[in-house]
Amino acid sequence: MELYGIFYNANAGDGKSEETAKYVKNMLKDNQIDSIFLTAKNAKEAVTMIKESMKTIDGLIAIGGDGTLNIVGTAFIQSSKTVPLGIIPGGTINNFAKRWKIPLAKEEAMKVILERNTKKISIGECNNEAIISSFTFGRLADLSNDVRQSEKRKYGLIVYPYKALKHLGSKTSYLVKYKTEDKEYLLKTWVALATTTSFVGGIPYTSHDKNAFHVSILNNISFSKIKAYLTYAFTGNLKGKKAITYLAAETLKLENVDKTVSIQTRIDGDPGPDLPLTLNWKKDFLDVAVPK
Repeated sequence: MELYGIFYNANAGDGKSEETAKYVKNMLKDNQIDSIFLTAKNAKEAVTMIKESMKTIDGLIAIGGDGTLNIVGTAFIQSSKTVPLGIIPGGTINNFAKRWKIPLAKEEAMKVILERNTKKISIGECNNEAIISSFTFGRLADLSNDVRQSEKRKYGLIVYPYKALKHLGSKTSYLVKYKTEDKEYLLKTWVALATTTSFVGGIPYTSHDKNAFHVSILNNISFSKIKAYLTYAFTGNLKGKKAITYLAAETLKLENVDKTVSIQTRIDGDPGPDLPLTLNWKKDFLDVAVPK
């Protein structure tokens, strides 16, 4: 009998992951698939647990949003091995699931998993950890680092544009060196967003569809550019904005020019390491259950 791991974070998203995990276990049992629960107190312990479980499991089902998938992707990267991955969306941020049209309802998502139709999907890597959906830094990343999980649950997405308006006009852009496999740039950066697809929240924000990082850099901000800023704050839509530099890259080296300034990143919605950093593209790395 096949053995699947069911990974969930009881503290993530809406807090209903444990209930969903029991539902998934029952559905697997009905389809002659054995399963084990995988959960841990923190991300580091979870990565270790998943890596250890991969010695015995035939597949993995992750319950949660981009942050939960980041833990899974990190375990896969550090193991240099993957297993087929099923997703039951359940987090605050579900960009990855929306991009690949994975149903948000657990019943429909479970049907997709049991159909066993999989697709090879690329992700990113930074500091030996995964980038499942997005990597960002700059003033709006500073903004997001100010937003607590409790605020997201209480106020929803409206908390982001509210905080964005509070940051408008505060300080200046960062000066950042960008180096891809082809070119080097020195750019003022109000916010930089690198995504693993050309979609944000299931909505396309660029016509480019290269199998690589999609990087959009909002170079500077002022009240004269408030319309572009508000469009980004409310929708994430960067398309066609003159104040924005776009590039695609499989390798991206980032360095802050002013060494006295710390520039913190966010990866898949959670706080990440400070610059300088290097991002690497992991082509066709995941084997994910998707709708036919």
